[in-house]
Amino acid sequence: MKTLYIDFEQGYKSLGSKEDIQKNFGLPMLSFDSWKEFKGLLGQLLERKKTQSEVIIDGIKVPQESIKWEFKKGINIDCIVIDTGTELIKKYQRELQGSKDKLTLQQWGQMKNQIDTLMTLINQIPCSVIFNVHCKNVRDEELGLQKVYPAVEGSSKEDLGKWFDFVFYTKISKDSRTGKRAYNWITGRDERYVHAKDRSQGLPDEMPQSYRDVFNQVKKSGWDNAKCLVIGDPGSGKTLSLSTLDNTNKETRKEHENA
Repeated sequence: MKTLYIDFEQGYKSLGSKEDIQKNFGLPMLSFDSWKEFKGLLGQLLERKKTQSEVIIDGIKVPQESIKWEFKKGINIDCIVIDTGTELIKKYQRELQGSKDKLTLQQWGQMKNQIDTLMTLINQIPCSVIFNVHCKNVRDEELGLQKVYPAVEGSSKEDLGKWFDFVFYTKISKDSRTGKRAYNWITGRDERYVHAKDRSQGLPDEMPQSYRDVFNQVKKSGWDNAKCLVIGDPGSGKTLSLSTLDNTNKETRKEHENA
């Protein structure tokens, strides 16, 4: 598995050096300071192609036409990691805002459209995608609890999860006797974790942060790839859990899974 790791917050150090990342992921890491540079990368890697096919229903031929994103010839990537989407979108917001104090109503709409365009691309791109974001607590006065949403500006945080096959919330628990920390993902939705999701229906409601287990389930489900949204606080394992991808150092992976 060749993984392209794109770092927007200098969080890569959780995985070692840049040389470690290239060795373990099979590709050098990338880092961008602007939304424009990131979009330029997508233009270098991907192209849109029109596909036509026929589906036969009870002897009737039904034409199917669609436009899909494909990698350009010679590009071989199995997984793309965006770490974090929160900072990527903030970069776009700052570019829109410029020297102004705040965005105009029209600019908020423009940002929503750009985020939706990016999510559509992520949904269609012919490889797995891991999209890490920070979390934001929103008080629900009616239920009397804090709901946890992706920390994404604007109204996109309400429906971000719909674009992904898996939505994981990070959770850290500490053994009171040994002091040992366990890094888990919450995959089962409830009133607090409103986006949590597992389209495969094969993962437990709470599980260790192991991409090995996730992609074993993806293979079992017969999927070509998977889109994963991971929501959590800084330091809760979003980046460190990438060490459990199959192409990474086995010792590092083992240490994280047994943490």
